[in-house]
Amino acid sequence: MSYNNIIVTKKDFVSTITLNHPPANSVNLGVREELNSAVIELEQSKDTRVVIITGAGDKGFCAGMDVTDIPNLEKGPNGNDILNRIERFPKPVIAAINGYALGGGCELTLACHFRFMTDNPKAVIGCPELNLGITPGWGGVQRLTRLLGKSKALDMILFSKRLSAQEALAVGLVDRVVPAPELMKEAMALALALTKRPPLAVNAVLNGMSVGLEKGIKEGLRVDQEWIKKLFQSQDAKEGMTAFLEKREPVFKGE
Repeated sequence: MSYNNIIVTKKDFVSTITLNHPPANSVNLGVREELNSAVIELEQSKDTRVVIITGAGDKGFCAGMDVTDIPNLEKGPNGNDILNRIERFPKPVIAAINGYALGGGCELTLACHFRFMTDNPKAVIGCPELNLGITPGWGGVQRLTRLLGKSKALDMILFSKRLSAQEALAVGLVDRVVPAPELMKEAMALALALTKRPPLAVNAVLNGMSVGLEKGIKEGLRVDQEWIKKLFQSQDAKEGMTAFLEKREPVFKGE
């Protein structure tokens, strides 16, 4: 599929989605439609085991909702539904935050499984929606609380704070701060390492975690047990055990 507002590239089982809506990579109807389509496509792609999401250029990852596109807000796929799909994605998703990530841009990173951020001094991250008299509408209230704890999330949201990369690292909002020229290289290194892990088992871990966080530990444990039964019958499990006995690296195929 061809895209106008995003760029999708694939290499070595890693697919990269680049938000490409200059100058701020803000989210309008076109971005929502294409991001939703890309996520659905990559979810089914056997050539994709890991996804990286980043922004075009060297200034901004994503400035959030495009305020000039408000008349189209109720059209097309809902932003909250798209981020829910990303959070529940059966493959690891890495946010390579190459610049400011504000509002919906911050919320997009929160839906990803890993977050790497550039050390560019102009790069900041946060949910400043209260400055406009509204609240984060794409899951930011819930995900930020879950990630940082109630008091830190309240402090960030109620005062519309924008954190630098080092501040975000200190509170646990991002996992790693990387020099700007090395950001995609570091994100790709993690992605390639993840592609070597057994895809079905990775899916099982992500699914079990999502269910447990959303529905409670009892339901999460039930899902974990269902996956264990399936995995023991998989070719990947046979390969993993055979490789262990033969003292070699396993080659997993997701079967």
